[in-house]
Amino acid sequence: MNNNTLDGVKMLHHDEMRNYDRIQGKIISVIMNHGCKIIETPSFEDYDVYQHYFPQLRQQMIKTIDTDGKVLVLRPDVTLPLVETAAREFPRPDQLLKFGYVSTVFREYFGRSTYGKDFLQGGIEILGDSSSECDGEVIVMAAEILKAVGVNNIRIDMGTAAYTQALFDSLPLNEEEKNRLRDCLADRNMVAMQHYLSTLSLPDDAAKALEALPVLFGPYARTLSKAKEYCINSAMWNALSRLEEIYDYILYAGFADNVQLDFGFVSRLDYYTDMVFKVYVDGALYDVIDGGRYDTLSSHFGVDRPACGFGMNINLLYEFMSDAGLLEDAEPSFQLAISYRDSDQTLIRDLMNWRDQGYRVAAYPDSSFVDSRDYSLHAMYRNGMYYKDGKAMTAEQLEQRMRGL
Repeated sequence: MNNNTLDGVKMLHHDEMRNYDRIQGKIISVIMNHGCKIIETPSFEDYDVYQHYFPQLRQQMIKTIDTDGKVLVLRPDVTLPLVETAAREFPRPDQLLKFGYVSTVFREYFGRSTYGKDFLQGGIEILGDSSSECDGEVIVMAAEILKAVGVNNIRIDMGTAAYTQALFDSLPLNEEEKNRLRDCLADRNMVAMQHYLSTLSLPDDAAKALEALPVLFGPYARTLSKAKEYCINSAMWNALSRLEEIYDYILYAGFADNVQLDFGFVSRLDYYTDMVFKVYVDGALYDVIDGGRYDTLSSHFGVDRPACGFGMNINLLYEFMSDAGLLEDAEPSFQLAISYRDSDQTLIRDLMNWRDQGYRVAAYPDSSFVDSRDYSLHAMYRNGMYYKDGKAMTAEQLEQRMRGL
């Protein structure tokens, strides 16, 4: 026997599948209540597309070769193929498109105690709506999903890439210098940031704003007030005004107490163009949901269309729910186990009748071993009769026992 195993790959068992199915059902219910259509993007995507738009995923991609010799990747992301397909199938830029999905994504993830090479991702993408109300709805939908699965203690960290971009646009620096500053911000490396700023010739107000960004986070009102002190142009003010509008939507929806501001969010690829957010659950050091507004991605595929959305790692959510005792208790995979020496017409008809009524019943030869944890009731079948605990029972009596489970 070959005992080699592929690291990070494991089988999901019956109770895990039941709980994943329950979580998935709650997610789909919430996003459909917001008018989203459920879709599924292709499992295989063109490697060159991801190489161009998401080069940071290059090392994580699972690659294969098709019959024509073209390099493909197993889906490492949902947003890109969704936006690309929408541009082709729905070319009108102002058409409102609301999509939701639960799909397997093929790239590595790491949790507190688990990791793997693929994970179940849920999410939504709203295309064709540039309003702040759309941004608010996206965040509220994320909060509603966690509430629906029983996770109530959450923190929503909200920021805006537009604020940071407006600051960078005003800097008298070349792109190489700006990118180095972005790296310091992305890593929240205050020491490196201050050292590098000391080598640059920048206006005092711009330098102070840059120094403040990595630590500009905390309660909504206080952090917003501080952010206003560092505004050095109208675009930064506009970004904060939009953030206030989004917060109002979240306030009216009942989730304002969960919101903090964080102006340290930085995308090295300039993927997000405005509002960005992450959702953390109580006790977890990692976010389970992240997203934001990305208004320029669709234009790369020929349709200039605003967009906003989020993705959630359901495997990480499952890990948290398991630790917090929020998963449903294990139950046997079938209600009734029938062991038999010889099968006959009566047994087969009884089995069909029970299963037609929705009972979970397994029948197996006496020579097979079945774990007692896999069933609630066990009976033996002999010559047209059933026996339990040494007593003869009819099919109707067994059915009555199942009904009482």
